[in-house]
Amino acid sequence: DDESLQIHHMDLYRLAGEDDLRPLNLDRAFANDISLIEWPVRLGSKSPKERLEMQLRIVGNAQEGIEDSCIRHVSLQPHGNRWKERIQFLVEEGYIDDLLVEP
Repeated sequence: DDESLQIHHMDLYRLAGEDDLRPLNLDRAFANDISLIEWPVRLGSKSPKERLEMQLRIVGNAQEGIEDSCIRHVSLQPHGNRWKERIQFLVEEGYIDDLLVEP
């Protein structure tokens, strides 16, 4: 039922341990919704086995007056067969090629 799909953004930086995760209702969020998580290492054993980790990095210094002068790197790390298959599909269909830009 896509009508009930929710997107959760969680910044876990200030959490001290897994006890602090209890109020977030992670079981429901991970089973039924999309979760965008900053500082996912703080999930500890609560980290889902099936997940896609995305790392965003900006390389270089912005040139004065040129907003897009930095290079942005995105890396995707699939965990579990479902995400591996999804990434493989994107590669085979050429969607990843559309994201590659030569500097």
